[in-house]
Amino acid sequence: MKKTSLILFAFIILTMSWEEQRSIATLVKEEPIPQESIRLRVIANSDSPQDQWLKQEIRDEINLYLTSKVDSLDTVEEAREKMEEELPQLQEIVEKTITNNGFSYNSQVELGKVPFPTKMYGQYVYPAGEYEALRVTVGQGMGQNWWCVLFPPLCFVDIDTGDAVKKEEENGEDGEGPKIQVKFFVLEVFQKLYKSLFS
Repeated sequence: MKKTSLILFAFIILTMSWEEQRSIATLVKEEPIPQESIRLRVIANSDSPQDQWLKQEIRDEINLYLTSKVDSLDTVEEAREKMEEELPQLQEIVEKTITNNGFSYNSQVELGKVPFPTKMYGQYVYPAGEYEALRVTVGQGMGQNWWCVLFPPLCFVDIDTGDAVKKEEENGEDGEGPKIQVKFFVLEVFQKLYKSLFS
């Protein structure tokens, strides 16, 4: 009787664990970036500390300028049209940021389909591919890049790390995505079951 009860209990635990894994899988499949979105990608001249610092300065200036321009827009078409209108101004902002900080790099600001490598966004992984984006290339464009979603505005800059984090984490959060802690609960149950049956 005792063995039968323990086996039944183990079966129930296995079923519950399977349902929990399904819930976790569903959570991971949920994508925070809509299909119709426009990204921002700023590519540094190189990976030197100076060039990476300049990249962040350019990123901040662009975000500051564009946030008020796209925040009230409703569709990706409106956002695309607005960004196309602002391309000359954005190019000027980038050039001024470069020269005002003592650099002499060329730069290019363009809007279109941009190749992205595999990217992390919180706990989500986005495959490599071409995505619509505002791309800013500084100098030779050989350095690490920073990216975020301009429209809809889903993220802001984590001041401590310089990374993009989801906008809903801005108030009182530490900039990290929700943590999922998976324990090997089933293994623990079977260990206890084994001890009960054979000890």
